[in-house]
Amino acid sequence: MFEQLRKAFGLNNHPKASSQGVATPGQLALWAGAQRWDFAFEGEPDRFVLQGQVVEHPWRLESGAPTRDYIQGTELRVRAELALSPDAHVMVINRALKEELEGRVYGAITDSLQTTVNQSLPQEMRWLSIYEELRWPQMPASFLRAFAVVGEDLDTARHWVNAALVSQLMRDQQQLPPGQVPLVLMVSDASMALRMQSTARYLPDLEYAMALFLTASVVATHHLPPTADDHGPSTLPVT
Repeated sequence: MFEQLRKAFGLNNHPKASSQGVATPGQLALWAGAQRWDFAFEGEPDRFVLQGQVVEHPWRLESGAPTRDYIQGTELRVRAELALSPDAHVMVINRALKEELEGRVYGAITDSLQTTVNQSLPQEMRWLSIYEELRWPQMPASFLRAFAVVGEDLDTARHWVNAALVSQLMRDQQQLPPGQVPLVLMVSDASMALRMQSTARYLPDLEYAMALFLTASVVATHHLPPTADDHGPSTLPVT
């Protein structure tokens, strides 16, 4: 199923990058054009924007300086507003990052003697303080070693984190074992968001991020409850 999705998204069609996998802006523009995506280079080695559509809704990818301190190098941020119920709240996070952020949340509470989590903390950290990790028998052991699923409702999580999404998550990143690169994938407030560490203009990471994001969006649209009041697609900036 994943290979069919990959072919449908056109992610096999890209110009030959360097032996290290780093593409020039021109090569990225050709690759994006083959997928019928818009590409805009912003003048710095790691700064560019990609835009396209998934299930008739616009998405936007930004590459640039990290907005989270747990990401080193370049950060890829992708977001789309989908016709999903705003009550769906599920996050997939690589396990090493989950453990690191949980330690930070605990430290923030104990150091300040707070009983609640500061709302200024990033959303993923707040979620780790209020939601439980969700598991079910069909989850592969290899997936559980690499990633964690955190959310409000077990049924919602099971419908979204299905075999196609698990397979895509377990693809290699930067020739490292799955789950070693900081990654957060979230369904929240009727939108899909992905945040991932990368190397500037590293084409395999871009392919991984986009295949994952598009797969996650398609699966969510087909298997999660829709919004009760869908007025059609709208644009949404990445934050």
